[in-house]
Amino acid sequence: MARISNCMTRCADYDRLSSQVAQTLAKLSQLTTQQADLLLRGDFAGCKMLDREVELTLGEKERGIGALGQHMTEHKCHKQADED
Repeated sequence: MARISNCMTRCADYDRLSSQVAQTLAKLSQLTTQQADLLLRGDFAGCKMLDREVELTLGEKERGIGALGQHMTEHKCHKQADED
């Protein structure tokens, strides 16, 4: 049976996973802002074209948050409140 480490604080995997989630959230924000702008300008075709990328990025965000949550649960990793 594999031994699960208990890191109690941040570790390299936590940093990597949280960085990936942050990057994905930034991309999702950019895409949805762009999509809203297209819609407001009346460019429904452009809005629709971006929709697939928004959906793929949303799925990537969901998987990333799930992986980060699982890592935190298994390894007791978390960001300390005073580490901002």
